[in-house]
Amino acid sequence: MTIRHVLLPILLLAAPALAAQTEPSTTVGGYGEFHFTDPSNATPSADVARVVLYLSHTFDERLTFRSELEVEHARIEAGGSEGEVALEQAFLDYRFSDRFTLRTGLVLIPVGIINETHEPPTFNGVARPAADHDLIPSTWRELGVGVLGRLGDGWSWRAFIVNGLKADRFSAAEGIRGGRQEGQKASFANYGLTARVEWARPGLKVGVSGFHGGSAGTDTLVGSGSFGAPVTVVAADARWESGPWSARALLVNVAVPDAERINSTYGSTVSTRSQGGYIEGAFDLLHLLAPGRPARLDAFTRFEKVNTQAQMPNGATADGSLDRTIVTSGLTFRPLSNVAFKADYQIVRTASGASEKEQFDLGLGFSF
Repeated sequence: MTIRHVLLPILLLAAPALAAQTEPSTTVGGYGEFHFTDPSNATPSADVARVVLYLSHTFDERLTFRSELEVEHARIEAGGSEGEVALEQAFLDYRFSDRFTLRTGLVLIPVGIINETHEPPTFNGVARPAADHDLIPSTWRELGVGVLGRLGDGWSWRAFIVNGLKADRFSAAEGIRGGRQEGQKASFANYGLTARVEWARPGLKVGVSGFHGGSAGTDTLVGSGSFGAPVTVVAADARWESGPWSARALLVNVAVPDAERINSTYGSTVSTRSQGGYIEGAFDLLHLLAPGRPARLDAFTRFEKVNTQAQMPNGATADGSLDRTIVTSGLTFRPLSNVAFKADYQIVRTASGASEKEQFDLGLGFSF
């Protein structure tokens, strides 16, 4: 086999299929959400959860830049623990064809549903599901390079090489969340591989995704090599909509096989396995009251199970308060597809009976 035989299929796959010229253009957009929370075990509060400015520029028919700049909790105070200004994503796409696009920069990890599609009008409930906070650390973004594209019959895919995680920032309650590097002087002492395959039909989308990467950094007490102290995240998800009915589901498993070494080095209580997910169903009440109108009033219930200490390393005991069952029920009114007024009631129960609560939430979300 010659080099020509190897390169020819690649060149055919990446051959430009774009005859028309595209004039340079810049697009401005964004999204935001505001929360009011009244928990049973704390004082009610209101918060500008986030406001995000989206900016993109199309250079020509092949090259596009996209970015999101986020402000959380309205402001930042010197020495304070609240508030954040951060890039959620910033990358360049070079599109060879519908089958093949090269992407590089600060990219979203393509795991689960919410991490890539996190605009507030796209999901029910005032807050994002707990599984998309403590298991999949949304919004999860890292520096890297990769490829994405579409295949026939509704299939699409994306795969990236990114920087690894930081094990010294893992925690019992939030798992690997603190280990994200988020593009801030990110160390490439370890690497991460992440990919997603998705199949779509009208009203249906099903995906499987994963991440495997090191977290040891340069600390040889925890691990060595490009994938030292590995972390593996595997997820499966589905979204379905038909008329007034809609549903979605997510399953996630997070494995940290060297958790015992991480805990002994950093004095943490990280688990070797975290797991959970949710199933949610909704019905559009306006379909009964005013059929044919674009507005929706979805009544929904989400049943969620999240355990960030599902399996502990030798010598460690699981904290039963981190084994949570969460039921969230409420209403989402969308006068337009990109504006949502939300209200829900959430019940949190734990295996130990500690840290249980109930709370009422109101929210407003928008995107443009």
